[in-house]
Amino acid sequence: MGKAMAFFPVAGAVIGGVLISADIVLSSILPGAVVDFILIAVLALITGGIHLDGLADTFDGLYGGKTREDALSITKASRVGAIGAVSLIIIIGLKYTALISYSQALPQGSKYAALFLMPLLSRWSMVLTAFLSVYARMSGGGTGKDFVETVSPLSLLTATLFASVAAGVMMGWRGGLVMLFVGGITLIGVIYFKKRLGGVTGDVLGAVNEVNEVMVILVILIISQFK
Repeated sequence: MGKAMAFFPVAGAVIGGVLISADIVLSSILPGAVVDFILIAVLALITGGIHLDGLADTFDGLYGGKTREDALSITKASRVGAIGAVSLIIIIGLKYTALISYSQALPQGSKYAALFLMPLLSRWSMVLTAFLSVYARMSGGGTGKDFVETVSPLSLLTATLFASVAAGVMMGWRGGLVMLFVGGITLIGVIYFKKRLGGVTGDVLGAVNEVNEVMVILVILIISQFK
């Protein structure tokens, strides 16, 4: 499983390619606002919503559990609480409004860069998180445990090299800035989760992916406005 993480950014690139293709096709027959919403739906459907589920579970645990044990217990629950639902609304809402802003105010190339790098760099951040963290649960665990406990320096290096080249090809030196920002946010998250939960879980990795997808499109949106 750890070796597979080397190819997380590659999977993100494939997803990004699908999103760009969908945007090109749909934009010829539908209004931009409708297309942007469909793109978000396509992104969720491709992944089966697994990362969105991790986001909701993580926020439910962080806000609902007073202790580390309580928080981890809540994240394992199958139901979605109020905070989890709010987190989903915020994340999906930010993605949608950001994409609309691209369509209205920026060249199409900026939107394509965002659609491509959003799933790519967010999945790179999952590899970085797994490598820098330990698994939070003392016993048991699912797929997240396999990733966290077996990811190697070579997997991280491979993922980082691919992500760096992709960001550079799409945006030049500005792609490097986006990647540095995502890396910084990820490091802050690793420190926080270590203090709050004692490490990370599969749900946390999913949450990291969703948060960094938003970070990527927002940072590119900001950078693209400056020549």
